[in-house]
Amino acid sequence: MDYVKSWTFCICITLIISVIFSVLKPKGTMGKFYKVIISVFIFISFLYPLTDFDSADFKLNFNLESEYENLIENTAKTEIENSVNAVLKENEIHNSSVSADVQQIGDEIVINRLLVSVTDDYSVEEVKELLFKNLGIVADVKRIGE
Repeated sequence: MDYVKSWTFCICITLIISVIFSVLKPKGTMGKFYKVIISVFIFISFLYPLTDFDSADFKLNFNLESEYENLIENTAKTEIENSVNAVLKENEIHNSSVSADVQQIGDEIVINRLLVSVTDDYSVEEVKELLFKNLGIVADVKRIGE
């Protein structure tokens, strides 16, 4: 980014100096000569910063593999939470919250923890059994506020 700043600064200074010399140039054939010199000066000032060009200034570091793993983990987490919420809704268990902690290990998604919080109206053991029976997931079921 320093490269772009220095190049912009160089161009601005060059244009300011060129305007000053354009105003002070004499008339006639000598004025045409000054015009050519100022044009060459501007052209060189546009190209000179390219001598300091370093491609590392523009190199972006993308870690696509890590981004892909995060995307897969977030998608799996959302899918698991949606599946648990659907089972809870089908069995008329309302006002519950679901939080899944997942991790990708190799090509597999591992559920580290599935926390389901339910109100006092529902049995913790019944909700655990319901989730295991329908989804095959062992959930950590707690009452809201515990």
